[in-house]
Amino acid sequence: MRRSHGPARRGVAAVELAFVFLLFVIPLMIGIWEVGRMVQVQQIVSNATREGARLSAQAYTINSSGSPTQIKVTSGTVNVKDAVYDYMYAAGLTNLQPTDVTVTFGFTTPRTTDYVPLSTDPVGTSYPAGSYPTDPCYGEKGMMFTVTVSIPWSRVRWINMGLINPTTVTFTVTWQMLTDDRFQVNTALPTW
Repeated sequence: MRRSHGPARRGVAAVELAFVFLLFVIPLMIGIWEVGRMVQVQQIVSNATREGARLSAQAYTINSSGSPTQIKVTSGTVNVKDAVYDYMYAAGLTNLQPTDVTVTFGFTTPRTTDYVPLSTDPVGTSYPAGSYPTDPCYGEKGMMFTVTVSIPWSRVRWINMGLINPTTVTFTVTWQMLTDDRFQVNTALPTW
């Protein structure tokens, strides 16, 4: 048996492994990391959108003093945008500012009856049958609506490698108004 006494090839496998890691494994790991973050953020945004739609479907809520409070999209003490932002912040998207969150609300079916503010309502707007109100508090039971939430991807991404580079993360949900029928209490009834 003869042995070949060619040049020594020690360390060649280590160099080849280093090249494979640099050119294939590390970019693959970064890509998986970015895709995982994208899936996580999409799930948080979709859940926050559903929370906003759930709140919108009520049209009114009762405040701490026992008075009904209108639910609006972006204004007032109870609004959809604040509820969506609070959900996302609590879920870990702490880099977001309230100005980064875009909430769009719109009815997809018109009112079937006229909306005239009751005497107990705060300053309200009248909406005739066939109209599409702008805020949830002016909807009626059974009306369909959509809520769309959008946030900039650049504010929630972990790394900026450019492998996944959408401008926004957006989710839309379609919901139905579940508000109670409106009524006014007759204060002239006798009490015992």
